[in-house]
Amino acid sequence: MTMNTLSIENLSKHYGSKCALNKVSLTFTDGIHGLLGPNGAGKSTLMNIITQNIPFDKGGSITWNGKSTTDLGVKFRSVIGFMPQQQELYPTFTAERFVGYLAALKGIPSKEISTEVSRVLSLVELSDCANKKIGGFSGGMKQRVLIAQALLGNPKLLILDEPTAGLDPKQRVIVRRLISSLSKDKIIIVSTHIVSDIESIADKIIMIKSGEIIENGTVAELCQKTEKDGGTLEDLYMLRYGDDV
Repeated sequence: MTMNTLSIENLSKHYGSKCALNKVSLTFTDGIHGLLGPNGAGKSTLMNIITQNIPFDKGGSITWNGKSTTDLGVKFRSVIGFMPQQQELYPTFTAERFVGYLAALKGIPSKEISTEVSRVLSLVELSDCANKKIGGFSGGMKQRVLIAQALLGNPKLLILDEPTAGLDPKQRVIVRRLISSLSKDKIIIVSTHIVSDIESIADKIIMIKSGEIIENGTVAELCQKTEKDGGTLEDLYMLRYGDDV
């Protein structure tokens, strides 16, 4: 089975004189990658560059399975499933109608939309609510609708920006378990500033601060850097970001 690879080399992004990303280099393979850091660290900028929502500075490159994503264009975007941080949902739409609408926008053939919508709503355990209006959904249910639309077309690269934002602890556990269940044969990048939402499910953790990668490794590897016996990822987070949280 061929493993997917997303490679980022020397990636920078400036907004005028402000540097949002500074010479970032990363390699992602199949599995869950947690992108961890406080608000303003550069997480959303990196995700929006990967999804081609915003351009990056000259000198950097992104490749998908060895080919430039810029050259691949639409072909690369077709392998991406993206869940944005903001809950931009239509409250009067049912879950089925909303996800079906986005399926059409993504170019899924009309004769396949119904089956595909049913498939992704089942994956996020919302089949029983398919014909209910989103306006009556809890925050966790709305997040699962957004994850469902990101899963349309069975993408090989799934990017989730703060998927547990604003959720209570029980809802966060539900979303966390859902993400873990989706990781087979996919690269999943999860952006978050909540350590507990990623440490138990991520294969790798990437810590970003002021647009630069400051740590990159497994949870076990990073916990060894806490400078104390029995240190946790939370300890390392406070050590690296103490002035920012």
